[in-house]
Amino acid sequence: MTKAPIPANEAERLASIKKMQILYTPAEEVFDRIARLTQKIFNVPVVFISIVADDYEWFKSQVGLDINSGPRDVSICGHIVFTGEMMVVEDAQTDERFFDNAYVCEQMNIRFYAGRPLRNTEDHIVGTLCIVDHEPRTFTEDDRQTLDAIGYWIESVFATRGLSTAMRNLLLELDEVRRNSMMDSLLNIWNRGAIEDILKREADLGLRQKTQISILMIDIDFFKKINDVHGHPVGDAALLSVVKALRNQLRSYDSVGRYGGEEFLAILPNTSQKDAVKLAERLRIAVSKASIKSGDEDVQCTISLGLASADFSTETVDINQLVVNADNALLQAKEAGRNRVEIAA
Repeated sequence: MTKAPIPANEAERLASIKKMQILYTPAEEVFDRIARLTQKIFNVPVVFISIVADDYEWFKSQVGLDINSGPRDVSICGHIVFTGEMMVVEDAQTDERFFDNAYVCEQMNIRFYAGRPLRNTEDHIVGTLCIVDHEPRTFTEDDRQTLDAIGYWIESVFATRGLSTAMRNLLLELDEVRRNSMMDSLLNIWNRGAIEDILKREADLGLRQKTQISILMIDIDFFKKINDVHGHPVGDAALLSVVKALRNQLRSYDSVGRYGGEEFLAILPNTSQKDAVKLAERLRIAVSKASIKSGDEDVQCTISLGLASADFSTETVDINQLVVNADNALLQAKEAGRNRVEIAA
């Protein structure tokens, strides 16, 4: 096994990654969408977008992998960070650098690998876009050009990626270990403690800037029945499906966190009640169109939503009461038949 050398500018590279505030952050639909499209284009079982940190690589998005990080010293991605060039390994078992690498060849079952370096706006190589097959395969010049084009797309997302001020401030204050502890391990979104912290920050910012804020309490309808009838694995799949639909509709500066077992809190900064209602309806419809497989059966999910809004320019806002109001509106949505949006009085 050949370990990848460390780049001469490693300290500057790691500092640049830190400024991006991308390690151990919630999943973002734009990266997931790119990963899914890459999988379809190349017809491969595994795709991942990695960020290569000091001693590990972390997957910002992955398809076909059930892990979200791995050791840097045995990864192929480390070689790409050093060379700055696309790397293609058509058969890892015959490549002298990787044939005896247990992590690559056994744990991740890599036979074919193609990786394209990803640069941030400071021109540092921060990670890779990788496609993997469990069988050897060839990679044409057209394939290289296609992978390169997708890499440019990801780099453009790096440049325009928008997080709310509250999220950015929270990320700046936390080291990577503490960030990871604020993530829901199954759903890769904020946990309750983190989303409550972000809500307080958004409220403080709204008070200073005299803006509006809306929040949504969201609950999966009849979730216990899904678990009881189809089992907990299908229940987990339902949670993941709902979160995916929510993230696909929420804006980059909105925040969503798991508030309870099947309950979520979404924070919509600088958003009026009128605009929040429109967004809530989009969320409700998106979830209702998704389905989960349980054997030969398609399991449908719906959500109920409670909406509460406040205008810091015209009223004194008690953020805790705002959450209570949204929760009461959610209860009204359930009592009115579920799969609907109710607005707090």
